[in-house]
Amino acid sequence: MADNIITNAIEFWNKTYQVKEAKIKFIKKDGTERVMRFTLDFSRIPKEKHPKSINMAKIVKLMQQNGIIHVFDLDKSDWRSVPFNNIEWVDINNKRYKIIPALK
Repeated sequence: MADNIITNAIEFWNKTYQVKEAKIKFIKKDGTERVMRFTLDFSRIPKEKHPKSINMAKIVKLMQQNGIIHVFDLDKSDWRSVPFNNIEWVDINNKRYKIIPALK
């Protein structure tokens, strides 16, 4: 498989949680396209927006079962839930990864 393709939510999370900022293009529930700058880096997230607790088992279960990814929107300064299957691409460190879900 090409190294610029991501096929599942876990792989997406593994590539993005280590970077300060990334950008995704996805289709919102209402059908409109959105490009969003986001992070999973807690040093970039205001302390008052940090989760009270982090349940990695629950996070992984959501990603595996529903393909839901929680990211911090840097422009809106709040958390967003994005369905993995609705993401078209992600830019990480000036490299674009095409999202091709394995079960799409």
